[in-house]
Amino acid sequence: MTLKWKSAFAVMPVVLALAACGGNNATPSTSMAPGTAAPGASTAATQAPAKNVSLKFSFWGNDTHKKMYEDIIAKYKETHPHVSVEIVTIPFADYQQKLSIMTASKSAPDIAWLAERMIPQFLAGGQLADLEPLKKDSAYKFEDVIPSTLNLVTKDSKVYGIPFSTPPMMIYYNKTLFKAKNLPTPTELYKQGKWTYDEMLKAAKALTDSSKGVYGVNFVRNGWQNWPDALQSHFNAYGASIFSPDGNTFTLNSKEGELALQSYSDMIFKDKVHPKPGDQTTFDTGKIAMQKELFSYMGKAKAVKDFEWDIAPLPAGPNGPGTTLGYAAYTVMKDSPNYAEAVELLKFMTNPDNMKLTSQYFVPSRKSILESEEFFKQGPSAESVKLSVVDQMAKASSLPSHKNWQQIDTRMQTILDYLYTQSSPVKDVLSRAEKEVGPLLK
Repeated sequence: MTLKWKSAFAVMPVVLALAACGGNNATPSTSMAPGTAAPGASTAATQAPAKNVSLKFSFWGNDTHKKMYEDIIAKYKETHPHVSVEIVTIPFADYQQKLSIMTASKSAPDIAWLAERMIPQFLAGGQLADLEPLKKDSAYKFEDVIPSTLNLVTKDSKVYGIPFSTPPMMIYYNKTLFKAKNLPTPTELYKQGKWTYDEMLKAAKALTDSSKGVYGVNFVRNGWQNWPDALQSHFNAYGASIFSPDGNTFTLNSKEGELALQSYSDMIFKDKVHPKPGDQTTFDTGKIAMQKELFSYMGKAKAVKDFEWDIAPLPAGPNGPGTTLGYAAYTVMKDSPNYAEAVELLKFMTNPDNMKLTSQYFVPSRKSILESEEFFKQGPSAESVKLSVVDQMAKASSLPSHKNWQQIDTRMQTILDYLYTQSSPVKDVLSRAEKEVGPLLK
């Protein structure tokens, strides 16, 4: 099911409903303020140090992101010295499966990153803790969180996550390679209204140099198993969709779906402008002229010293650009034995100051930060951030999600191997997908 993004700047009223936390969650302490002795209690007892608490925080980020979180946690410990936090890194390709196993075995982290495709499973399974208490903290400024970003983590009017990354897919391009070939850049073509997949292919052919291992374009990010990030925006641009609007029918086996998947296959095997399956060549090596990526790649891109680079919106296909939004939210797992402290840490990580800090890598869900001068400075230029990020958000749609996504994802990975090994033509790949994925949607 694809949820259309509402305007990033149309902040709707937020109902400040106060809800008690149910289930297995422990409620935050309602003890008397420090230094205030209850009748008959000793002063020493009221000033006893807080009990040590160990939290686990899972994510799929890179080392740059991990260092940023280590700094945030160190700052948190200044006022919460009794809390220790272990950062657990899980590769994105394995993340949902491993988190499912950990949840089933009662060994899940207290706080977890969840992507849009993972949320329906854990939300439907009642495995996420209610975060409604955040709404009543005036210092937290909950009303600053763009309401439409909360759609995926809201159920029965209760909030079960706080989004911290809502980026549109974009193109990182090697300006040095474009200059060497005297080609108009994606940004220039976009401003002229000429930035299309046909123009991308023309540029990719001109920029590919097999003798130097240079490819004109790469759609794959976070590994070859991550097919939605590679292909969903391409499907959208051709007017194809994986599911029907109600999520009950597989609809990719269509003329539009075939055209989209065939053009992708041709880039790899016919035109040879795209890396072949298994190739791990990355943009920062200078061997990829145009890379489909998210804003979170900015940290790695900023470390590049060997060539000039910039960002641009995705090109348009027969049905428009088809831009998709990445999405990630912090959640507290319902079985956390340290619910109150986990909520406090989540609150700290998503407060205005820390979301301003994380916005150097992640497109923020707080309106005040998204519109700030500081955010526009995070990219290669304010103009690039405006064109490639802010201007695209209102027109973008989220990646597909379904409560059975883990099974759907595994099945699609296997089916796409027939394409990647050239064992079956595109039409047969789509027919197989309809036959095997369709029943999982019921």
